[in-house]
Amino acid sequence: MIRVLLSLDLIDSEDQRDELYEILKKKNWQKTKDVDTVWTLGYTKLDHSKESDFVKIKNNIASTLIAASKKLKLKKIYYVAQLGNNEVIARVIKKVDGEYKAFKRDLYEK
Repeated sequence: MIRVLLSLDLIDSEDQRDELYEILKKKNWQKTKDVDTVWTLGYTKLDHSKESDFVKIKNNIASTLIAASKKLKLKKIYYVAQLGNNEVIARVIKKVDGEYKAFKRDLYEK
């Protein structure tokens, strides 16, 4: 099993927050209690020893948030995710050339 901790921020899209939460819940993400916009999900059939399983998780997070952005016409989502014990990723979902995409971003200030 690989556990994931996801934290995200909506940029200029606060009115759609509740709708985004419903989309995440339908995808089995669980919102943490008393902490804004932090979610968890366990990938029970994936293995820490397989790099390909971490790629699947990264792609799943991005595709979930891209689909939500399209549906809700969100301006931008910044997110970070802790994938098991292996790594922390930082991404942004935004519309470029008429299409929502996920882009890598720096996790820390330079």
